[in-house]
Amino acid sequence: MKETVNNAEVLTGESPIHFACHENLPCFTQCCRDVNIYLTPYDVLRLRKALGMGSSDFINRYTRSFLAKITHIPVVQLIMDPQTLACPFVTPAGCKVYDDRPWACRMYPLDLDPKHPGCYRLIQASEKCLGLKESPKWTVSEWLTSQGVDHYKEMEDLYQSVMPPQFSPGSRMDAGLGKLLFLAYDLDVFKEMIQHSSFRKFHEIDEEAYRLAMEDEEELLKLAFSYIRSQLEELFSVMR
Repeated sequence: MKETVNNAEVLTGESPIHFACHENLPCFTQCCRDVNIYLTPYDVLRLRKALGMGSSDFINRYTRSFLAKITHIPVVQLIMDPQTLACPFVTPAGCKVYDDRPWACRMYPLDLDPKHPGCYRLIQASEKCLGLKESPKWTVSEWLTSQGVDHYKEMEDLYQSVMPPQFSPGSRMDAGLGKLLFLAYDLDVFKEMIQHSSFRKFHEIDEEAYRLAMEDEEELLKLAFSYIRSQLEELFSVMR
């Protein structure tokens, strides 16, 4: 299904697209320059593991992080090279962290359509992204699945679910709660917190869940989500 809204096509999962990207295209890696890439907690986990770095080191070296002015929701943005405006992980041969590239990069040449939930739009016109003129044909869903987007979305849905039902998206939130949410990005800090048995006992963190978290970074992230959710629910109940 394709619907044209303000001269831009609204795409569903069944919409067909032609796309392939390779080094023989003149525009190869140009989409990795002068762009805003906002990272999810799972993006940070995958990238810093691929680079063999701790979360705190990665965040300090490669990102600009802050709390949004009104909502105080954490924002973690990948820093482009100040001279070339290129992604720090792109080379003439392509992306050096390709297997662990962020969600936004996996989506390319698509993006979520902010005005139509569950729909998508093309980021570039075929005049700029020559990959859109290549012969391989996909449905939008096929393309996203082939790029491993599904698991990234699952992890992001878990992150979004930490907010209590009474929280209204876009509304003002205390800065302290925003810092609590930031634990999902900086797992080094969370990991140090839960290593104290007194902390686990006080917050009723299951020992089996703790053991799994120490063995698997994704389980650690899920445990962080669970902890953040429990704390936010408690704090929001007090503030009502």
